[in-house]
Amino acid sequence: MYSTILCRTIECLTRDPSQNRKGDPGVTIYKIELLKLQETIPDLTRFLSDSECQRANRYHFIKDKNRFIICRALLKLLLAEYTALDISQISIEVDAHKKPYLPSHPSVYFNVSHSLDYAIIAIAENPVGVDLEYINKEFNYKEILPNVYHQKEMDEIEISKDKYLTFYKLWTRKEAVVKAIGKGIDNDLYKISVIDGSHTIPSSLVCNQKNLYVFSFMVNHNYIGALALTVPINNLDDILFQPLPR
Repeated sequence: MYSTILCRTIECLTRDPSQNRKGDPGVTIYKIELLKLQETIPDLTRFLSDSECQRANRYHFIKDKNRFIICRALLKLLLAEYTALDISQISIEVDAHKKPYLPSHPSVYFNVSHSLDYAIIAIAENPVGVDLEYINKEFNYKEILPNVYHQKEMDEIEISKDKYLTFYKLWTRKEAVVKAIGKGIDNDLYKISVIDGSHTIPSSLVCNQKNLYVFSFMVNHNYIGALALTVPINNLDDILFQPLPR
């Protein structure tokens, strides 16, 4: 059996988030500027369960602890809003593949990614994966290329005018794909083709998911994100981040 992956780049718009979008894209994405939320951590902590607080306290560095508190609390708030539940009823568990899910609403899908000062959360009606990366131009990516990319992807990076941007664009796409299917990174990652266009690959590489739709977008000049979906969304031509709950 074979599966199809379709990849392309879309815009990230900065218009007023209250402006209505035509149609329903079936996925909602939120951008979190972590530094702007540091003062809210005491208030956000009260939304965490005892086990979540214990997990937060196990982080060695305070910045990692704060990031977990912010992301987990906002995720629970957003899921409560999405499902019309009280936040006290939001209990996030992990499945056999260590992928988080909502037992009370197993048909609600979500995913979180973070990098340095930013995080993104996606909530969708079907399996979804997101990845966010800071474009670190001091990172020596060449050492890992053969383990992550096939030859055409390495050629794509080599001929690119901005090699780092292309490296991270392809990397975030692969991460988003494996997060959407709940597979995790393994030695077959380089076999999953994510250059712009349509690719046919063995279904076993993507847990027998028939089709995957992958979109890249710039969060700002220094951060790039990717979104992977398992159903087509014809009117998704741009990423419009939705406002966070207040």
